[in-house]
Amino acid sequence: MAGNEEDVFRKAKSEYQALQILQVLMLREACGRSNDSILGVCLDKCGMYGAPEEIRAVIGFLERSGLVRTDKVEEYVIVAITDAGERVAEGKQVVDGVARPTRK
Repeated sequence: MAGNEEDVFRKAKSEYQALQILQVLMLREACGRSNDSILGVCLDKCGMYGAPEEIRAVIGFLERSGLVRTDKVEEYVIVAITDAGERVAEGKQVVDGVARPTRK
């Protein structure tokens, strides 16, 4: 039973991390772009800590899903939201692997 609960937790955490990354990129201050280190700090501040490899795995999933574009600059991964990513962040489009935002 504990193994299944851990799987459920990991899946939910990953889905909410993906949504939170998209929502952070939507902030006016972010201008649609950020790097993996800053995104990791933002996730940590809202209780969704992930190791750098975990954050990069979520970013990789978002890129494969067409929700962000990435570029490697020195040791950083620069992440830019796409139009599809904006629609998912706003709850206008659903993508498996990304949590749905709550209604306001």
